[in-house]
Amino acid sequence: MKRWKKWLYGSLSLIGIMVLYIVGMSGWIHYVAQTSHGSESDAIIVLGAAVWNGKPSNAMKERLDIALEAYNKGLAPRIITTGGTVTSEPSEASVMKKYLVANGVPASAIRTEEESTSTMENLRNSKHIMKQEKWQSAIIVTHGFHTYRSLLMARSLDMNVTAEPVRIKPIAIYYYTLRECAGIIYFAGEQILNRVRSIS
Repeated sequence: MKRWKKWLYGSLSLIGIMVLYIVGMSGWIHYVAQTSHGSESDAIIVLGAAVWNGKPSNAMKERLDIALEAYNKGLAPRIITTGGTVTSEPSEASVMKKYLVANGVPASAIRTEEESTSTMENLRNSKHIMKQEKWQSAIIVTHGFHTYRSLLMARSLDMNVTAEPVRIKPIAIYYYTLRECAGIIYFAGEQILNRVRSIS
């Protein structure tokens, strides 16, 4: 077989695998978003979202409103707000706490995690808070498209978690879903590399 034909078949096979992965993973991301529900736990972890001029962005409000609903239903007696800042804005966690307190949650029921700048850091630092407080389980609150990857990350940290997703679909849902597909591959690659390093 000529070299160019091998290259063509190889390229088409790779494209086919990528398409199958994206279609299959997109379906699974949607399924997890629709079927996940928080179980009674020690705490609610609200994953970080953008701050706009010192106030919650729409995405942050959506997550906070789900956390409020779960808290008011009695699913957990405490809330961990997460997220630092890399700008002049106040930390995501502090803005979240202010919103929650304004909506009836006692400040004493809220712990803030203000150092993280990524989902994995949100979760790792929340796990540290839970360990300090001797809390055993948590409900993750994030958007539906982000739920599966968040659960993967939390469970890689040996966290006992369920999820209560925001079920509102953002306008750019296809973009966010594709980004999650890429993010899951990146996370899986990191996990494999970490295991190889631990062995060698």
